[in-house]
Amino acid sequence: MLTERAVVISYQSGIAQVKCQSQSACGSCAAKSACGSAALAELNGVGTAHIFEVETITPLNIGQIIEIGLSERSLIHSSLLVYFFPLIILVLSALIADTLWQTELSQGIFIIFCTALAFIIVHLVSKSWQKKTSYRPIFLRVIK
Repeated sequence: MLTERAVVISYQSGIAQVKCQSQSACGSCAAKSACGSAALAELNGVGTAHIFEVETITPLNIGQIIEIGLSERSLIHSSLLVYFFPLIILVLSALIADTLWQTELSQGIFIIFCTALAFIIVHLVSKSWQKKTSYRPIFLRVIK
């Protein structure tokens, strides 16, 4: 189980809305001061906040820090869907386009169409996965 700390934004009838702050690996790296990646990461901003809804029977107060968790299985499936599936579609469409058409313009249009279709499929599948409880974060414990 992957765990993360979150701050409670609101709580109503068993549903807590929580905010997690994205953290880069640069924050804990010893070579941060001499690294170009850390400098580029700072240009992008300190981090972005993600807001989730978490079901809990424990009454929570606004501002409390809690720990939420997500199963490794759901993270691996999501990563495969978002990264690996479009990459496979891109490679396969390039191979198919090479055998079907001789002009690069036709090949390029086919590859772009297939890749766009792959991202539409990723979007639709991810929407259906959001409804499953195994892909939602769960409340683990109150920290503060």
